[in-house]
Amino acid sequence: MPLGEIASEVLSSAFRFVGQVLIDLVAEVIVKGPGYLICRLFSKDVDPDGMRVAVVGILFWITLATAAWAAWGEISASADMDRCLDAGGKYDDQLRQCRFK
Repeated sequence: MPLGEIASEVLSSAFRFVGQVLIDLVAEVIVKGPGYLICRLFSKDVDPDGMRVAVVGILFWITLATAAWAAWGEISASADMDRCLDAGGKYDDQLRQCRFK
């Protein structure tokens, strides 16, 4: 067996292992962790590996991302308004534009 094939097999096995560890980390800790904690608030009998925990965890992250996006929009609009007023302009809330005299 040539040395190149051996190295290729070793590297592909290592990448496969690292990929599996990352998938397990995402599924178990990042998704199921918050899902389990939220389900645990409402029921004492929760299966940590159940489908309900996974669905609640995914919904948690979707809700968190949506709230962060909305907050970023509000903070960005507020910063635009401040920049406009500091520059001596007049900010139009409806159009979200800065107008200078």
